[in-house]
Amino acid sequence: MLLGKPSPAFHEAQNFAIRPGPVEAHHLPRRLYRSTELASCRRVLDSRCAAVPNSVRCEAATMADRRDSSANALSSETPRRRLIIMRHADSQDSSHVRDHDRSITEAGRNSAAEVAKKLKQMGWLPDLIVCSNAMRTKQTLQSMTEAVATFGAAVTEFRGSLYTVAALDGQTRRHLQELISEAAESVKAKCVLCLGHNKGWEEAASDFAAQQVRLETANAALLEGSGASWDDAFSEQWSLVHTVMPEA
Repeated sequence: MLLGKPSPAFHEAQNFAIRPGPVEAHHLPRRLYRSTELASCRRVLDSRCAAVPNSVRCEAATMADRRDSSANALSSETPRRRLIIMRHADSQDSSHVRDHDRSITEAGRNSAAEVAKKLKQMGWLPDLIVCSNAMRTKQTLQSMTEAVATFGAAVTEFRGSLYTVAALDGQTRRHLQELISEAAESVKAKCVLCLGHNKGWEEAASDFAAQQVRLETANAALLEGSGASWDDAFSEQWSLVHTVMPEA
């Protein structure tokens, strides 16, 4: 019977088998040495892992689970609340009409539309709008809705009290809180736009942010808080995220 020519691997194994003396690493064929080294490393790692008590590993896993659970619970129990306190757009002189009936100017319409677009780009679109019933605030909102239709989809309330309270010292924040807490919970609103007048609007924004906030016409202060409800959020400190204003 004829046999084929022995392969190089056969000769390598044969040489190894007949080599006398103890087997050392440098005597092993290269492929066998690498396999032996890898197996040795695995045995060391397995022995070190096995040396860690089960109680320690269980405790570490439990602590990690608790941290994840706490973070998830915190995010679910304290949703973010957003408040946009915006002053009406530029309006006409009141020398020929009652202050309540003043209309906004063409520049005011453009400014209101520009701010609406910026709010949309920033993702600050209201679910609820509380607006003074003065002519200039209603026209400001109309211009915003014409520029960004989403503003027209928000639940909207026009209140004469927002016109009146803005002229009183230190009363606007409390009044806004009362209106929002009542209306926002019923519509599950997370973002509320308050459209009104100075001086009350600057006072309220500054009070919420715990810093001085200036609101020129068509300026909007973006405030963020957190709480399980709006009442809870109003009892905590709010952060001034940004003040949106039209281009000069």
